[in-house]
Amino acid sequence: MSDEYYLQDSRSYVGNDVLFWAKDGKGYTSDVSKAHIYTKAEAVARHQMRETDIPWPKSYIDAKTRPAVDMQYIRRAEALVGTGITLIKPKKPKVDVIKCEGCGRIMRDGAQYLGNCTHCGQDNRP
Repeated sequence: MSDEYYLQDSRSYVGNDVLFWAKDGKGYTSDVSKAHIYTKAEAVARHQMRETDIPWPKSYIDAKTRPAVDMQYIRRAEALVGTGITLIKPKKPKVDVIKCEGCGRIMRDGAQYLGNCTHCGQDNRP
């Protein structure tokens, strides 16, 4: 087995992603390409100082990684410059207008599920 290890901070996650110590102790990262690589001795020593820092063999974690795109780092407008692609603006969904069978007033959202009109008291349940 290799002598290279990542060190997980097991106190929290980002979504489903594991947090590892970043290179040169500069915070934490879920991107293993930015994670610090420790020797076995270094990883074990850090774990012994703080039990929430968990050593993981680099080869094991590297085999479990997958590519991902963090939405914080992408911009549609920037990416599409010069491509000739124009995005279609999504249409607003049509809102059903429900009128009371008794007084004819428009019933607020959810009123059709409650049954009685708030204006005249008519029971509008099917």
